Amino acid sequence: MSDPPENWQDAGLADLAPAALQCRMVGAARVLIVRDAAGSWFAMAPDCSHAALSLEGGRVRGSAIMCPHHGARFDLKTGRHLGPPAWTGIATWPVRVVGDRVEVLL
Repeated sequence: MSDPPENWQDAGLADLAPAALQCRMVGAARVLIVRDAAGSWFAMAPDCSHAALSLEGGRVRGSAIMCPHHGARFDLKTGRHLGPPAWTGIATWPVRVVGDRVEVLL
């Protein structure tokens, strides 16, 4: 029996500036697309695990995102929480750029 095919889904244009982020619809899911200052791309759950408020508007600092509401921080690659008030991490997914498009493996 073979493995099922990977399900990469289009997440829009690869047009984010370095250290920027944006919530986008990927299939039927809201996903936070992030580009760090070095130009690497990440895909993560769009809401903070502390108060379920949107991370959109947060700041990208190094390899972390800081929630704009209460300052919780999350690792861009793993989603692990890095500081209170969040005590649990958030989901992340593999992301790639193909041509001028971002794709997320959901």
